[in-house]
Amino acid sequence: MGQQVTTTTEKIDVKGGHLVEKVKGLVHEGNVRRIIIKNSDGKPVIEVPVTVGVVGFLVAPTVAALGAVAAYAADYSLEVERESAEPAGEEVTGEKYRGLLEEYVERYNKGDLDGVMELYAEDAVQLMPDGFFEGRSVIRARLAKELEAFSELAHRYTSYVEQGDAFADEFVFAGTHTGPVTLPDGTELPPTGRRVEVRGMELVRVRDGKVVLDNLYYDNAAVAAQLGLPPGTA
Repeated sequence: MGQQVTTTTEKIDVKGGHLVEKVKGLVHEGNVRRIIIKNSDGKPVIEVPVTVGVVGFLVAPTVAALGAVAAYAADYSLEVERESAEPAGEEVTGEKYRGLLEEYVERYNKGDLDGVMELYAEDAVQLMPDGFFEGRSVIRARLAKELEAFSELAHRYTSYVEQGDAFADEFVFAGTHTGPVTLPDGTELPPTGRRVEVRGMELVRVRDGKVVLDNLYYDNAAVAAQLGLPPGTA
């Protein structure tokens, strides 16, 4: 049986200093087919086609060109074109809650805390390496600290599956450390200006269109290392 290919487009804002790193990361996701880099006025500056099956397409000339573009301005946006394949002739499933996830990602990247919390049920619980958070107000307090600690957010998901009243996704979180972070011993790490990027996954359960359970898994030690903290701090 053949496959039907679906193409989606995503916009990602990025600082010039992180441009090359961001493009490399997108390429290695495997399903990106084209990246258009635009300046702050929305005008295309360079287009990077991604050939299927070519892993090392970012050879020296391409990297050099991206580096030159990155040095020219501080702010850019990436128009990222992705392809996904589904078996042809079969009903595409797993789309019931994808819109909920995409709404969360959009609101989170805007720093819209009120909008994000509208997506959680009053009795929602969240389990993650940082601890267990029960109730919408408690989750809100945790998220408020997170949004205070990191700016220039670029949260995105890279895969999605759904079954029954639950879905799971793999995600990439990226942000710049521009606010205080509370460490496990209660002390605060002042802003370092470092860019942090971490991959993870989550299992989400939904009731009446609201998130009631959100279990997140990611490498806390990797976050600590990128913040310049000694091993064991996480």
